Amino acid sequence: MDQHLPSAANIAVAHKQKLSYLAEMLDFPLERLDLLRQAVTHPAFFEGQKHGGRRPLDNQRLEYLGDAVLDLVIGEYLYHAYPNAREGELSKMRAVIVCEASLAAQAQKLGLDETLRLGRGSELSGDRHRPSILADAFEAVTGALFEVGGLDKAQRFLYTQFKDKMDRLSAADYEDKKSLLQEIVQKYSPKGVTYKLLDTQGPDHAPSFESGAYWGKILLASGKGSSKKESEQAAAQAALANKQVWLDKVKFYQDADG
Repeated sequence: MDQHLPSAANIAVAHKQKLSYLAEMLDFPLERLDLLRQAVTHPAFFEGQKHGGRRPLDNQRLEYLGDAVLDLVIGEYLYHAYPNAREGELSKMRAVIVCEASLAAQAQKLGLDETLRLGRGSELSGDRHRPSILADAFEAVTGALFEVGGLDKAQRFLYTQFKDKMDRLSAADYEDKKSLLQEIVQKYSPKGVTYKLLDTQGPDHAPSFESGAYWGKILLASGKGSSKKESEQAAAQAALANKQVWLDKVKFYQDADG
């Protein structure tokens, strides 16, 4: 055996240290550390292991619970914070807060990417940094906090994670960026915005796409993302942020064509 590779015992000790640090940060009771361990245990961790017909203690059930708690806590806060917002608008606001990218970003800030327990194959495929798995872990940790401290504890935790962001929400944050860009352009031109894939990089498990938002042949902006759809949204967002750069061109060429 390669002496440079960490032993299973050393890995277990290192993980316990990371878990204890996470528990301290979350004010999670140490006598319930088993529940927090479950929250950071991906189902793939048990691949190839025998468990005598009993369900392994992975984080899927806690993820289900945390998802419901997130919807309730975030939904209630937005309901009171934006008394003039209609139901559809509130739903869009909540979707921005609890979307995969948002939860994955908070999971990384908490260090969940380093605390996750994954199977060997899952580890090798890059799942430790995959947004969907990080978002699931964040939901599971939320569920675990609810289990040990009820709604009050889960609420306090989620407020520390999202209150600042919820207080500063604007239509530009929660409305679909591509739709907003299309509306702006079509005020001046019947010709809408189109998107082109400009580049693809990275390994299969973590690709990076770059797309451009175009009005005719004019590039309004480009953006990158982990999927083609995400890169198009990023391009639209960049175009919205820099509309003073290209809007005069659209008006000029449209007037010239007209």
